[in-house]
Amino acid sequence: MNLSTPTIKTIRSEALAAAKPTPAPRLLSLLLPTALALYANFQGLQQILVPVEVEAIDPQGKIGNVAMITMICAVTGVLGLTAGGAASDATRSRWGRRAPWLVGMAIVSAVLTMGLGLQSGLLGMAMFCGALWFSLNCFQGALLAVTPDRVPDNKRSLASSIFGVAGPLGAVVGVNIAAMAPSEGGHAALAAILVAATAMFVVFAREEAWLAPATPIQDEAKRPGRQLRMTWGLLRSFTSRDFSLAYAFRLLMFIAQFSVNNFLLYILQDHIGVANLPSGDAQIAAGALNSVRTLATVAAIFLGFWLANRTERRKVFAQAYGLVMAAAMVVPALSPSWLGMLIFGVLGGVAMGLYSVVDLTLMSRVLPNRDSAGRDLALLVMAGASAQFVAPLVGGALIRFLGYDALFLFAALVTLLAGAVTFLIRGVR
Repeated sequence: MNLSTPTIKTIRSEALAAAKPTPAPRLLSLLLPTALALYANFQGLQQILVPVEVEAIDPQGKIGNVAMITMICAVTGVLGLTAGGAASDATRSRWGRRAPWLVGMAIVSAVLTMGLGLQSGLLGMAMFCGALWFSLNCFQGALLAVTPDRVPDNKRSLASSIFGVAGPLGAVVGVNIAAMAPSEGGHAALAAILVAATAMFVVFAREEAWLAPATPIQDEAKRPGRQLRMTWGLLRSFTSRDFSLAYAFRLLMFIAQFSVNNFLLYILQDHIGVANLPSGDAQIAAGALNSVRTLATVAAIFLGFWLANRTERRKVFAQAYGLVMAAAMVVPALSPSWLGMLIFGVLGGVAMGLYSVVDLTLMSRVLPNRDSAGRDLALLVMAGASAQFVAPLVGGALIRFLGYDALFLFAALVTLLAGAVTFLIRGVR
């Protein structure tokens, strides 16, 4: 060996030593608003802005059109989530691996969000929505990788909780912004908070330089034969009974949720009736409902942490989720009123809060191979994206042919089935 030539290990060590890691408290405190801004964009667009625009273009075909756009977004979202993680893994720069993609995708998403608000036809909306869901999920793929990259082991449960809290809080922010400005102003506001939060994160929680060249293993991964073996590795994970059952649980859980949430604005307009809503405005009512649900979720998270610290059982939280969420889904069918929707929101928030405290732990305990833990964990996370292929089709068909009551009853039954699946998992108490 030529002693004057630095080894890969030496180059990596020197590159990482050249920069000072951001203290965990500062990193986590800036991670929260960044994740919150991302989820605000997802929920504000999905629950308010896109349905409002679709209805303005074609009121009679709004259910089918929203279902179509949602399916397009599901395809591009899966591609974007995968691309964001893989592309940032392979990035080498003085600004690190994740930061260039976070900045780039935040800017692209902002441009697409504002462009979406200018569309006047379904084709343009579908194209902009598909591209936007790719860029937002690409951003998410890079953002999720920050935790294993930069958060110490003893702080990772806190990081997971930050993402758990950012989801419902982001929904409140995004939905209320969209409700107050359901036009170009709402699009611009969502774009602005994503860019601003990202700028704060990359500037004040600066990522260390990552200049190390690809390792021999990474080079081998580029060969066609290696790619085939990696693809088989993905499929082989599903030969694990517990892993497959956990995937089925999450898939069913999200099918039930998305089949209702994707059509929430129309549920308030057509099932409850605008005249029965506060201020006679479905968009304002959607914002209020999300606020109530978020308060219930946050309160349940605190209760869930208290309970989780006193027991090693984890499946019971998923089973409790199934029961409480199924009860929530039944309420609007039995009581199609604003009060019924508020009860739906509270019970649904409690269910999500109780489960979210054990979500990452439960998933981690069913992973079949420690050497591929990151890849397999990503597969479980993507169950939510996979559900978006099914939920809009099923939800749209149920609303069109059987009505909203059938939609809620279907969601309740699927949620109960999801909870029942966890009884079959053997490797987790």
